[in-house]
Amino acid sequence: MPPFAQLSEDEIKDFISYITNNQEVSTNTDNVSNAEAVSQNNKATSSNSIFIFGASALILFIFVWLFRYKRKMNNLIKEMGYHSEPHSIPNYSLIFLAYFVLAILIIYFLVQGLNSKTSMLGILMFVVLPYLSFLIFLIGSIYRYKKRGFQVSSLSSQFLEGKKLYWGSLPFHWGIIILFFGHLIAFLFPRAVIAWNGEPVRLLILEISSFAFGLSAFLGLILLIKRRLGSQKLLVVANKMDMLVYTVLFTQIISGLGVAFFVRWGSSWFSSVLTPYLRSIFSFNPDINAVVEMPWLIQVHIISAFLIIGIIPFTRFVHFLVAPIDYIWRKYQIVVWNWNPKIIRVSRKYNFGKKPRNH
Repeated sequence: MPPFAQLSEDEIKDFISYITNNQEVSTNTDNVSNAEAVSQNNKATSSNSIFIFGASALILFIFVWLFRYKRKMNNLIKEMGYHSEPHSIPNYSLIFLAYFVLAILIIYFLVQGLNSKTSMLGILMFVVLPYLSFLIFLIGSIYRYKKRGFQVSSLSSQFLEGKKLYWGSLPFHWGIIILFFGHLIAFLFPRAVIAWNGEPVRLLILEISSFAFGLSAFLGLILLIKRRLGSQKLLVVANKMDMLVYTVLFTQIISGLGVAFFVRWGSSWFSSVLTPYLRSIFSFNPDINAVVEMPWLIQVHIISAFLIIGIIPFTRFVHFLVAPIDYIWRKYQIVVWNWNPKIIRVSRKYNFGKKPRNH
């Protein structure tokens, strides 16, 4: 090695050995820091896994305890022979308003927690909640079908009132069905949807038509709520779970319309962001990195969708599992009325025609 002008051979050797020693120390420090980072990541992963398992077990325990408690109370009521007043109707309008206000408060605190980037809350909402909802849906639906088969229906009130039901049910169901299949197509064929959206005109047609069907479902839901709460005959066959259904549906549709209006081109980012997330859920390898960074309207929309899945076995939602698809190809049924149905619906009599004779 040629000597430097200002340094002797010994000084150069000392300088090289000093640099070599510093590089070794730096390498050792980097290795230690990397090892510490890996250790911290492993600890965080293990703590997240413990939290997910503990939260799932706790929620499942509460669900089982509430179910057993309700069954015990029902058996006790049967043994005591207690029955509530047949004509006492709760104030369902007040109950619906209370549920609606409670939903707003829950959404507010959820948004605040998700915006603070709380990893535990994100895991709870986008990992624990989906699996818990699907588990409750499967177990609850099978139980209800096996034990209470005759209640697996929409418990239709069309016989009590039909005209308002028609004008509310038709836009609601058509809107919900079209939107459901639109989401399903974006989930199953994301590349085809993105390719379709490559042309701006087709993207606009898809977005505008989806928003129109969302407005149709929203209008139908408002008419159905007004019909239910505005008729004493319908309130007799109503229950508190109906009010919960209206609240969750209201949240789902309002958040969906908000997403369509404020976070536009949803068909494109759904295919590129939410489809991988949903597929990671179904493949039991959840990846929520993209979901936790999305706007709060989308997060509320996702959470309310999983809530709908979770409450299906306990509400009228269960009727879609036994949808009368065979009506499409079955023969017509002739219904013969012995009396005028319009007169029957407004009559206050207990029986019609000739009075029965006692023998």
